Amino acid sequence: MSTDFNFQHPPFDQLEPKQRELVSSNLDIHYFQSQQKIVTAGAQASSLFIIIKGQVEERADNNDEVFAHYTLEDWFDVRSQFGGYAKHDYIALEETLCYALPSQIFRRLVSENSDFGDYFQRDLATRHQLVESREGNKNLAEFILTTIDERNVQPAVVIEGETSLQQATLIMREQKLESLLVNHDGCFGMLTGTDLLHAAVLVQQSLDTPVCQLANFNLISVNKGDFLFNAMLLMTRNSIERVVVKDQQKIIGILEMAHLLSLFSTHSHVLALRIARASSIEELSEAAHTLNKLVENLCNNGIRTLFIMKLLATMNEQIISRVFELSIPHQHHNHICLMVMGSEGRGEQIVKTDQDNGLVIEDGYDWPERQQQLNQFSEYLLELGYPPCPGNIMVNNPDWVQQQSQWSKTIANWIETGHGDAMMNLAIVLDAHAIAGNKSLLRRLRKDLMAQMANRSVTLAFFAQPALKFHTPLTMFGNIKSKQAGLDIKKGGIFPIVHGVRALALEHAISATNTLERIEQLASLKVIDEDSAANLKEALLLFFKLRIQQLFPAEEGQDYHVLKLDKLNHSQRDLLRHGLHVVKKFKQLLALHFNIRDY
Repeated sequence: MSTDFNFQHPPFDQLEPKQRELVSSNLDIHYFQSQQKIVTAGAQASSLFIIIKGQVEERADNNDEVFAHYTLEDWFDVRSQFGGYAKHDYIALEETLCYALPSQIFRRLVSENSDFGDYFQRDLATRHQLVESREGNKNLAEFILTTIDERNVQPAVVIEGETSLQQATLIMREQKLESLLVNHDGCFGMLTGTDLLHAAVLVQQSLDTPVCQLANFNLISVNKGDFLFNAMLLMTRNSIERVVVKDQQKIIGILEMAHLLSLFSTHSHVLALRIARASSIEELSEAAHTLNKLVENLCNNGIRTLFIMKLLATMNEQIISRVFELSIPHQHHNHICLMVMGSEGRGEQIVKTDQDNGLVIEDGYDWPERQQQLNQFSEYLLELGYPPCPGNIMVNNPDWVQQQSQWSKTIANWIETGHGDAMMNLAIVLDAHAIAGNKSLLRRLRKDLMAQMANRSVTLAFFAQPALKFHTPLTMFGNIKSKQAGLDIKKGGIFPIVHGVRALALEHAISATNTLERIEQLASLKVIDEDSAANLKEALLLFFKLRIQQLFPAEEGQDYHVLKLDKLNHSQRDLLRHGLHVVKKFKQLLALHFNIRDY
């Protein structure tokens, strides 16, 4: 019997009190000498072993192949608990102490507790979701994951389009409303108090004016059951104060930003949501410098990594778009398109990174003061905490500011070159996301890029090759391999997925820039099977999550991409190991798919 077993590590943290008592009363502690065989291949399973101290090697019974190493708080052999017989030998490599949980007790727990059983029997995607779901049930997480329903939607009051301005004003005052819906010949529009004030005072419309002449019929809507979080992002992106809520095609109410913010009122990161309203660089600077603190608060409150990425992408887009408006005169906006690239273009930032941007200019457009204004744009971003791009991929560099036809020629030259920097420049442009100006200019350029790459299998192979460049940090025994400084998760995990998926997306003319969206579309086209797609997405989110968790509290000189393995608990190490195996398998798929033989 043992009373010291750690029930805080998943999945043992999912056991009920009586189930924990059952474990504690049935655990034994076994001692094994160095090179002693703990489990023999072909033997019937008797116990699940959890290591207290020492190291265990899993190998073939003929000693020809080593499969894995296990150490502190790892368990083995799970497979035999369900299959009945051990497939491999397990040998103590040094003096080793293990807890031994009888197999019949383990199987009883699996049958009684589905969360506990799922952890052992499911793939990486399910295991990661199980861990995240346990970590994400704090107060702030509960709010962000709240869905839109009758409890948080304000009823919509509908008036007819022929209602007069004066009558509408009286209805708003009597019912204490900020907005009304206007029905005009079966079409619905939005009428706000601001609309009425503007019409009556500034334009001096007659009080008998029908409200159908004042309402906005270009409504933006969300669906019942969607997340409040997504409604907030939609309003922020479109600089609006309210959206209509639909249940299928029927309007059931209105969701207003003021009401949404009141639900958020106890949380410090609300300030970041007002970025879009800043009217000067000074105001933007104050808001922009809160972003990293916002990320820290969200991370500490258990918010899922995907939501943090979405929120940060939206905030960064709002900041950069506003800087564009403050530095580039409005008369130019319809003739140029500002694009962001890299992780920002993919919407995969966790913290503010360096400037990665470029500009597409309409063919033949004359802009004499262009360089001065673009220099100012880059300087403003620097003031807001966005450092210069080490590769000088910025709008103050003329190489990344070109007219449409020039861009097409540049891309054609990169494609014809077919290797090296040309391929990485192509990858950079492929991730470009339009955030300001005439966004259709980038859409046309992307369409041209896809057309130029059609049926170029050799070029695609060169394009995909960098995904295989970095070694997956796993030992020959299947354990995590890292240097003393830590594990570079960008090279070892993130980049192979991002670039490999990017190559497949380019091959199939997928226009999405976000890696998760690309994976979903590749799965829908049957390029990647559903299970592999789910594991790729979860592995990528896991790598992002582990990286962000080690940023707070920040340490001087800390490398954003390096994971300190000694800071990971057992569950995190276990998930990381499985995630890296997903990467290794994906790289093998890429090598086979693109016929890259020197991998």
